[in-house]
Amino acid sequence: MENNKTALIVEGGGQRGVFSFGITDTFIKRNFDPFDIYIGVSNGVAVLYWYLIRETDNNLDKMLYAASGDYFSYKNIFTGKDIFKVHQMYTDGEKKFRPNIEKISNNLNKKKYIAVVTDAINAKAEYYSFGESEWMPKMIASGTLPILVRTPSLINGRRKFDGGIADPLPVEKAYEMGAKKIIVIRTYEKKFRRKLKFENYIGALLSREYPKLRRALLNHDETYNKALNFINYPPEDCEIVQLCPPKKLKSKRDSKNIEILKGDYEIGKKVAEKYLKNN
Repeated sequence: MENNKTALIVEGGGQRGVFSFGITDTFIKRNFDPFDIYIGVSNGVAVLYWYLIRETDNNLDKMLYAASGDYFSYKNIFTGKDIFKVHQMYTDGEKKFRPNIEKISNNLNKKKYIAVVTDAINAKAEYYSFGESEWMPKMIASGTLPILVRTPSLINGRRKFDGGIADPLPVEKAYEMGAKKIIVIRTYEKKFRRKLKFENYIGALLSREYPKLRRALLNHDETYNKALNFINYPPEDCEIVQLCPPKKLKSKRDSKNIEILKGDYEIGKKVAEKYLKNN
């Protein structure tokens, strides 16, 4: 295996991904793509999808479309329906924006584009490469959060969940694949350290049929912070660059405020311009 590759990793974060879109749109406009490996987690898979298609004209519209549609409803916690209608959102978005998926194949040209998902039964990360089979189910599976998404995401007959549960920042995976320079687009500020959230406890409580997944949800802070330790103290032969918002984004995972989303998109553009100016 060639061991001098460059990787681009895009963290998830729901609507906070508008910041990541600001970065990748700037990369496209500046013809910046030194990467051999692209790894996305949750919404990060979709960000890379459009980066590899090389379209920037309406990427902000894609995030605003998700915000303006009826895709988030916390009332559904009492009905058993999806709180976050991720399957419907991707299906509707594909019809509206009509992505030319052949462009991804052409732009990859033997490079690797990977979606991270978490298996429900063993709670381990799985890494699916573009081109192996139908791609949309992999993208959806990578963003299928327990509690929020009740509709099952199935790959090869097995239920899958958000890749961020098992591997939220897949820097070690990129290194194992031979990447010696890794750029990580994060949706949290650099100083951020994960604390276990209330939703993890609820998710664990409602995932009793999957005991290993339940354990992974309860250990998610340790999993996330372990990846941060690798980022902050990488092997001597590996350089890791973080592209983070300078302060906490105003956007939340389920934000619908258009002006806030536009503002965080602009922040992403500024972060990318600053990086490109200095490199």
